[in-house]
Amino acid sequence: MSRAATVRRIDALFRAMETDFLLREQFITGPSQILMDYLAGPSVSDEEAALTDRLIYSVFASPKLLQWFEEYVHLHRDEVPTGGQFLADFCEATVSHGAREVVATLMHGCAAETGLYGLTDDLLHYFVNLHVAQTIAAQRDGGQEAQAADQENVGIQARGTTPFVTNITWTTYVHVQAEDDAQAFSAQFVPAYASVTLNGLARYAVELQARDVFRLG
Repeated sequence: MSRAATVRRIDALFRAMETDFLLREQFITGPSQILMDYLAGPSVSDEEAALTDRLIYSVFASPKLLQWFEEYVHLHRDEVPTGGQFLADFCEATVSHGAREVVATLMHGCAAETGLYGLTDDLLHYFVNLHVAQTIAAQRDGGQEAQAADQENVGIQARGTTPFVTNITWTTYVHVQAEDDAQAFSAQFVPAYASVTLNGLARYAVELQARDVFRLG
C-alpha cells in the first residue's frame, strides 16, 4: 500500500507539472529536492541534492542511456526488477554506452561519501507502470493518443542561440524548437502529460552538458 500511494503521488506530481509552468521549472532545475518535498521525504543538504541532480542530468543528457532505459522498461513490463538488479543493469549499460559523465558523477559521490536521494525503487515502479498504461491506451485508442503525445515531445539538441542562465535556479527558462528526429522519449513510452516535463528535463540537461557543467574540478 505504501508503494501504491507513492506511485500515485509521483503521477499526481507529473500531472500537475503539465500545466503548472513554475512547478515544472522548479522540478527541471532541481528534480531531487522537488521529489523529496512532494513525497514528504527526509530533508537533504544542498550538497546531497546537487550530486543527485548532477547524476540525473548526466543520464538525461545521454540519448543512448535514455534509449536503453526505454527498452529496459519495455522488457520488464511483466515484472519490475529489484533495486539491486536495476543498479547492476544500469551500471553495465553506463559502461557499455560510454557514459563517462555518469561514471564521473558516481565516483565523485563515492569520494565525497554523499548519498543519492529521491531515486528509489518506487520511482522505477512508476515508470514501468506508466509505460504499461501508455501501451494499453495506445492499443485501445488505435494509436491516436500516441500521435497526440508525439506532438508534445521536444528536441534535446543543444542550440547556441538558446537563452540560458548559468545558475541552476527555478527561474531558468530554456526554449528549444521541436525536432522530429531528436526526441528524448518516444510517444509510445510515456503519455503527453509526463513527456512535457521529462523532455524539458532532457533539454535542460543537454544545455548544461554543452556548457561543460559536468566537468570535475
